[in-house]
Amino acid sequence: MSTSQKADEIDSKIQKGADKLGNKVQEGAKKVDEVLQDDEVARATRRAEEEVNKLKAELSDLQARAGPKLQEAENYLTSPSAITFYKGLITGAVLVLTYKKYCDHR
Repeated sequence: MSTSQKADEIDSKIQKGADKLGNKVQEGAKKVDEVLQDDEVARATRRAEEEVNKLKAELSDLQARAGPKLQEAENYLTSPSAITFYKGLITGAVLVLTYKKYCDHR
C-alpha cells in the first residue's frame, strides 16, 4: 500500500468519524431544544423569576422600613451623651486595671 493510499484511508476514517460526531451533536442539540421548549421547564422558569422579583420587592421594602430606625440608632450611638458614656466606661476600665496592677506589684 502506498503512502498516498494510506493517507486517503486515514482521511476517509477521519471524515467518517467527523460525520458521526456531527450527527451526535445534532441529535444532542435537538434533545436540548426539546427540553427547553417543554412547558414544565417554561413554567418553572417563570415561577423562579416571579419568586426572585418578590424577594427583590420584599428586600427593598425592608430596607425602606429599616432606614429610619438605622438612622435613629446611629444618631443615638454617636450622640454627645453616648460618647461621654463611652469615655467614662473606658476611664473606669483603665482605673480598675491600673488598680489591679498596683495591687499585684505590692
